Amino acid sequence: MVNSSKLEPGSTADHIRKWQLPLALLLIAAVTIAVYWPVLNNGFIDYDDTDYVTANMMVRQGLTLKGFVWSFIAFHAGNWHPLTWLSHMLDIQLFGLNPMGHHADSLLFHAANALLLCLVLQRLTGRLGRSVVVALLFALHPLHVESVAWIAERKDVLSTFFWLLTVAAYLWYTRKPSLKRYLPVVLLFALGLMAKQMLVTLPLILLLLDYWPLNRFSLRPSLILGEKIPLLAISACAALITLRAQDTAGALAHGNEQLSLLHAGNALISYVTYIRKMFWPADLALFYPFDPAMITIPRVVGAAVLLAVITVLVVLQRKKRPYLIFGWFWYLITLLPVIGFIRVGSQAMADRYTYIPLIGLFVIVVWGVAGIADRWRGGLQAAAGTAAVTLALLSVLTVTQIRCWQNSYDLYAHALTVVKRNWLAHNNMAILLAQQYRYDEAISHFRESLSIFPNQAEGFMNLGTAYQSTGNNNAAIDAFSEAVRLKPDNADGHFRLGYAYLIAGNIDLAYREYLLLARLNEAYARPLLDSIRMSGRH
Repeated sequence: MVNSSKLEPGSTADHIRKWQLPLALLLIAAVTIAVYWPVLNNGFIDYDDTDYVTANMMVRQGLTLKGFVWSFIAFHAGNWHPLTWLSHMLDIQLFGLNPMGHHADSLLFHAANALLLCLVLQRLTGRLGRSVVVALLFALHPLHVESVAWIAERKDVLSTFFWLLTVAAYLWYTRKPSLKRYLPVVLLFALGLMAKQMLVTLPLILLLLDYWPLNRFSLRPSLILGEKIPLLAISACAALITLRAQDTAGALAHGNEQLSLLHAGNALISYVTYIRKMFWPADLALFYPFDPAMITIPRVVGAAVLLAVITVLVVLQRKKRPYLIFGWFWYLITLLPVIGFIRVGSQAMADRYTYIPLIGLFVIVVWGVAGIADRWRGGLQAAAGTAAVTLALLSVLTVTQIRCWQNSYDLYAHALTVVKRNWLAHNNMAILLAQQYRYDEAISHFRESLSIFPNQAEGFMNLGTAYQSTGNNNAAIDAFSEAVRLKPDNADGHFRLGYAYLIAGNIDLAYREYLLLARLNEAYARPLLDSIRMSGRH
C-alpha cells in the first residue's frame, strides 16, 4: 500500500543495501545512549517522583497481585495509567530505590523510540537518510530531556513506545487489510492508552498517514473511516477516564467564561512558543507558570494569525509537498490533549508535552531541506553537513540540560534562573531548604512564592510550618489562618491552626478549630477535643 514514489513530484525512494539500515539503527542507538549516559548519575527528584516511586507505598512493594489490581483501579496522582504503574513496580522489583536502574529503563525506552521512529518512517516513505535525521532530532533535542530524565515521566517514553508500535502494526495492516492484522493495532493502541492518554489523537494521525505517505485516499472513504471508528471509541473512553481522574485529584481547572478565554489564548500562544523553542531551545525549565498578565490581546491575535497563515500555506502546497500537511497537522493534533484549551494543572506549558508532537515538525524540516538540496549541485552534501552540525549542537544542549536534573536543588535553582515569577520553583526550593533546617532561606522563598501567587493554601501551610520551626508562632498563626481561609475543607489546616493556638495559650480558639476539624474528620478531632475537655480548660 506504500507508494513512496509520491513523496514529492519526481522523487523516488532511496535504494539502500541490506547493511545500511542495521548500520543506521546502530548509529542512532549508540549516539542516543552516549548523549544521555550522564542521566544514569542523576537521582530522584522530590517533585512527583515521590508520588510515583519513592513515597508510593504501593509501588515500593514491587510487583504484587495487590499492586496489579491497584494499578487498574486507582486514580492516584490524578492519572489512570496502569501500565505506567506496573513499569515503576517492575523497576522497584529489579533495582529497588537505586535511581540508576530507573533512569536506565527510561533511557532504553527513549532509544527504542528513536529506533522505532526511524524504522517506521523508512518503511512508510522509503527514505532512509531522512528517516535517520528525523530520528536523531527526536532523540537528541533538549526539549525531550524532561521526558527521559524525570523518572515520573516514564509514561511519556512508555506510551510513545506503544504509539510507534501501533503505527508499525497499522502499516502492516494496510498492506493486506484483514481482521487478523487489525487486532494488533487495537491491542497496541489500548496498551499505549494504559501508559498515558496522550494517545487519544492517534486515530486521527492514522488518517494523516492514509493521506501521506500511504496514499490510501483513493480507496473507499467508508473503508478508511470505518477502520478508525473502534479506535475513536477507545479514545473517547480513555478521554472520559482521564477527565474523571484529573477532576478527582482537583487538577482540572474550572472557571468562568473569562478564564476559559484566557486558557484558549494561552493555548494559541503555547503552539507558537513550542515552535520557537524547537528552533531555539533556550531557558528550558521544569515549570512555566500560567500567568494571565502574559496573555495579552496582541500576543493571542499574533499567535492565531501566524497559525492560520501557516495552515493556509500548508494546504496550498498539498499537491507539491504533501509532507507539509502531514507534519503540520501531526503537530497541531497531537498537542490538542495538553495544549490547554482544557487546562490541567497550574502550568502554562511543559517541555514534556512536545515529546510526540515535534515529530511532525521534524518531518517538515528534514523533508523540506532535503527537497531544496535535491535541486542544487552539492546540495545534499551541504544538507548533510548542516544536519551534522545541528545534531552536534543539540547534543551539547541536551547534555547540559540533563545536568540540571541531577538533583532537586539544581533543578529548582535552574528554573528560578531562567523563568521569572516562578512561584512553584520558589515553593519547592523552600521545602528543600526547610528539610535542611535552613529556615530563614526557606521562609524567604515561601514569601516570594506567595507574593507571586497568593491563592496557595498549601503554600501558606508550608510557610506556617517554617515559622513554627523558627519559634515565630504568631507569624505561623497568621499563615495557617490564611491557609484555612483559602481552603476551609482542609482538615490538616484546622489541625495546625488549632495547635498553634494551643501553643499561644488561646484555648478557646484552639477548641473552635478542632470543632471545625470534627466536621471534616471526626475521628481525627475527637481525641483533641476530649483532651481539652478533660483538662477542664473548656
